[in-house]
Amino acid sequence: MKTLTARLASMSAEERGRFLAKVRTAATGTAVADEPRLAPGSCPDGRGPASFVQEQLWFVSRLAEGVPAYNVSFALRLDGPLDTGALTGAVADVAGRHDVLRTRLVVTGGRLGQEVTDRVPAVPLTDVSAADDPDAAAGELLAELSRTVFDLSAGPPLRLALLRVRNDRHVLAWIAHHTLVDGWSFGIIGTELAAAYRARRTGRPADLPPVRLQYLDVARWQRARVDGDLLRDLVSGWRDRLAGPALRELPTDRPRPDRQTFRGGMRRFDLGAPAARAVTAAAEAAGVTPFGVLLGAYALTLAAHAGGDAGVIGVPLAGRGRPELDGVVGPCSNTLPLRVDLAGDPTLAEVTARANEAMLAAVSGQDVPFGKLAEALLPDRDASRNPLFDVLFNLGNLPPGSDRAELGPDTTMRIDGCPNGTVRLDLELTVEHGPDALTGRLEYNAELFDDATAETLIEDLRHVLDQIAGHPEERRSAVRPPGAARRRVAARARALRDDGAPAARPASASRRSRGWSR
Repeated sequence: MKTLTARLASMSAEERGRFLAKVRTAATGTAVADEPRLAPGSCPDGRGPASFVQEQLWFVSRLAEGVPAYNVSFALRLDGPLDTGALTGAVADVAGRHDVLRTRLVVTGGRLGQEVTDRVPAVPLTDVSAADDPDAAAGELLAELSRTVFDLSAGPPLRLALLRVRNDRHVLAWIAHHTLVDGWSFGIIGTELAAAYRARRTGRPADLPPVRLQYLDVARWQRARVDGDLLRDLVSGWRDRLAGPALRELPTDRPRPDRQTFRGGMRRFDLGAPAARAVTAAAEAAGVTPFGVLLGAYALTLAAHAGGDAGVIGVPLAGRGRPELDGVVGPCSNTLPLRVDLAGDPTLAEVTARANEAMLAAVSGQDVPFGKLAEALLPDRDASRNPLFDVLFNLGNLPPGSDRAELGPDTTMRIDGCPNGTVRLDLELTVEHGPDALTGRLEYNAELFDDATAETLIEDLRHVLDQIAGHPEERRSAVRPPGAARRRVAARARALRDDGAPAARPASASRRSRGWSR
């Protein structure tokens, strides 16, 4: 029989969330029937409240006005003969199934709400096949579309375009504001678009389940569910999890501006099949998930560069802890702060276990809206940075298997993310881990970090992963990533050259505000 730890390790994050929710219900004696019912058709007139996520995204988009930092951009790469009429019809079919894709945000009486429109997304066709370099021309257009800012008040913030690279190669640009979709949503969209296209081509009904819940139903349910008592309990739990000494600042290459900036750089990496297998083996040996190994390695890498603890790391959760939410298109995801405990000079295996426990605790408390949590814990926002955390770790962002599909006997669709040159935090690490692949990207604030620093962080992450896989019994103090040591020497030299001037904007007030107390 599996131990509880092993059982949890074998589950996905969402399965663990559901399991832990059942455990909490059994322990407290709270009946599921006591919760508001998550029911379809709760907004029959197509109008209702904005969700907590939409409310927060509306607010931060106002802070980043004129910057496309909250555009969710995907490129659907279509290889093989394409029926453009069937594709346009398939887009309309998918948009017709999910009201949120035709929804605009409205402010009425000082409150943000949603309103479903009858607007079906247009799919204009642009032919770049005659360009000297059609692939480059398509890439430039895709980048331009992904960088164009939405007016959230004007209408559904959704933009599509079909680019013909050659007769047997097209790219469908699908760009939406984060108030409409998240990564999980786009996995649903991709799967349904492929099924709807095949149905249009063959004249047969699309093999798709009925849509039982619209995002408006979810928003109304969330508002009714997270009332004063539950919200107070959730915030209290997070305050306890984040309690500890003031955090060390991750050293930057340039002073932090007075207001947060969003100009981003990016470095992709491929650590190879041996590293992927080593992460899996290390996870199995420690009785944790690969997520725990990767998050632990990231925390150790950041701590080495900060010269102290790793601090708080933001982790996106799909926010779909109930099976009914799996098929809902809309921004259910919630990014929450995790504190990986590195105190007491733990072994590397213990670090991965602590990282895994922090993740399980986050899943069990994922119902807290980020905006409400930030408001309760940091009422005085520092305009130069994101509240609660400066760095992020993300393990993939699409449902498994939804990133590619067959559209026909000779036509395939592959979904790629489309970065647009912005970044929302100081550092954002995204890792894709499979049986024989460990790839990813490190996005960084280009106002704070040099390209070389990003390369150094990736190099050090590889070093730490090798240590975890090869020497799990070693203590944290024995892990000395070479890049971190070089950066500390360079920082000391720079400080001396600048006659003792600090290498970054003083952040003592920010540190105090980020030192949690019970």
